[in-house]
Amino acid sequence: MPSAHPGETHPAVPALTAPAVAGLTRLSAVDTVRGRIGLAIDLGLLSVGEALPPDSEVAEALGVSEITVRRALRSLADDGILRRVRGRSGGTFVADTEGASELPAVRAFRGDSAEVHRLIDVRTLLETSLTHFAAREADARDIEALEEAVSDARAATDWTGYHAADERFHLGVAQAAHRPHLVGPYRDALHRLYAYFVPYPIEYLHGVNREHADLVDALRTHDAVAAVAIAERHVAALHTTMFVGLTR
Repeated sequence: MPSAHPGETHPAVPALTAPAVAGLTRLSAVDTVRGRIGLAIDLGLLSVGEALPPDSEVAEALGVSEITVRRALRSLADDGILRRVRGRSGGTFVADTEGASELPAVRAFRGDSAEVHRLIDVRTLLETSLTHFAAREADARDIEALEEAVSDARAATDWTGYHAADERFHLGVAQAAHRPHLVGPYRDALHRLYAYFVPYPIEYLHGVNREHADLVDALRTHDAVAAVAIAERHVAALHTTMFVGLTR
């Protein structure tokens, strides 16, 4: 994804020590970033020559500190997977796709596939329930907030910008259910699953966002049957669209 100057939106495309069987929960913050970026490269979601967004945007999207991102990207550059270029036209670029599959952090991600499938099922259960309540309870302010999140996701030009709008949308659906005691468990499941998300091409993410818009339409008309069906398809599809369902 090509670099951007401060204040500009980055037009990106659109994701050490642990043994291969360690699992994501045993990875350090640095290795988790290595795993997510490395896996996106290994799956072909990021290709040679493409640039990553600025470190600050990557940090925000992956939920870690900027210093963690810098350490992870520097180490991937040391491994020859990335290339860090200084200067005004510099940035971080994918340098090699062949070595990514050998990264211990990438193998650890793949080793957690059963946990990812479990989290998808948990999120499906919670999200469909909350969507049912939202279809009954959502008011005009809820719909307005969801429409704004859809609009922001539509305007996003890379996976870092999209992620923030995506999170706001799904938490907005949960809040529109007006069952505050259920929002906490749902947020926890959502964030646990987000830890396994990797960078995706923005064109694909914009397609996903069209499902968000369809869900808002169903909530606006209080069509619980249609809304729940959309939510179920949207989340259950992760079984095949997340890395656990992709092969290279």
